[in-house]
Amino acid sequence: MKKITYDSFLSKMTANKKAPSTKGAWALFFLPLLLAGCLNTVETEPEIITEPPISSLISTDTIKSGDYKTFTIGANSATVYESVNDLKSDIGLEYINIVSNIYEGVAELEDKLPLYHYIFMDEKIGTSSGVQLGIKNNSIETIYLSSGQALEKWPEELSQSAIRKGDDIAVLYDKLKTISENEKYKSKFEAINLLTKDLSKTYDSEMEKSPQWYFGYTLEKNKMDVVKLNFEEGVLESIIINHYQSY
Repeated sequence: MKKITYDSFLSKMTANKKAPSTKGAWALFFLPLLLAGCLNTVETEPEIITEPPISSLISTDTIKSGDYKTFTIGANSATVYESVNDLKSDIGLEYINIVSNIYEGVAELEDKLPLYHYIFMDEKIGTSSGVQLGIKNNSIETIYLSSGQALEKWPEELSQSAIRKGDDIAVLYDKLKTISENEKYKSKFEAINLLTKDLSKTYDSEMEKSPQWYFGYTLEKNKMDVVKLNFEEGVLESIIINHYQSY
């Protein structure tokens, strides 16, 4: 299995339905914008299924030295992950989005899948039939196609090997492995994006290869911050805070 860079893959998700999970929706809403801002070559822009309020960017702060909240510029990614967890109870954070955490095939994902909240699978060039899995409390909570269609199981044509809402996360790897060997569906495993990290789960060392982590949180009823943690070779290089107001 090889890890895929952004220049080789960005998937298109044209979803327009609201996913049941609402916590972390602010951070997920800004996924297309934040990913696009990190790239020089963008084929398509992913979009998580959610419907937050319309928002406008008010201002931006950039930090390149010293501290911000629990974070210290120059810290390694493992330490930064601890800092995110130190902060999460203060701002009600459960998940953090990981940029460019993309793999080809499932061979090395058995231990990684339970660590994530959102997993997206598709061909290298995104399609409307890409598959979005939402995981919560160690089970499959949601299944969506990139078209916005909600599913009870995927693939719908399969029986025992299909992934179903309510499945325990422990069976996900074996099911994905079986589906990936099916000629009809193997193209959906060309790019597997471990998109959103569950902060209640242990650190994934592959996160140090990501150029950016980001999260959003509400300050007041109509104001929020989106925090982008930018890394260079696994070291926190800068922090960008975008301040938004919703209407």
